[in-house]
Amino acid sequence: MSEVRPMANAMSIGDITIAPAVRETASEDGAVPLDPEQGICFSLNPVGLKIWEMLKKQYSVDQIADAFEREFHLPRAELLSDISEFLTELEAKHLIHHGRHHAAKQGWLAKILPWRKERASLH
Repeated sequence: MSEVRPMANAMSIGDITIAPAVRETASEDGAVPLDPEQGICFSLNPVGLKIWEMLKKQYSVDQIADAFEREFHLPRAELLSDISEFLTELEAKHLIHHGRHHAAKQGWLAKILPWRKERASLH
């Protein structure tokens, strides 16, 4: 098992946000997040879906690890490592943002319709 990455230990409740354009369809088999800005869909197994749902409720990494520790009775270090790896993958695919990054990315529509930004600043 790999070592715990610093990213998991440093994240707090407000540090992780799901990209605003991402939508998902869920079932008992997992979920399929869709990012229309990238034109890509992904697949999550049932455990990935549980983490995704907790992220939507703004759970911290520690809170996610606590829940899985109670459910699966696995060592905390192993859980933190696995959760961190999963979050790193989600971030690499631009499905989540770590830190205050979420406001910086613009969708393709905002890029081709610059007047929307100007109009919003007038209100």
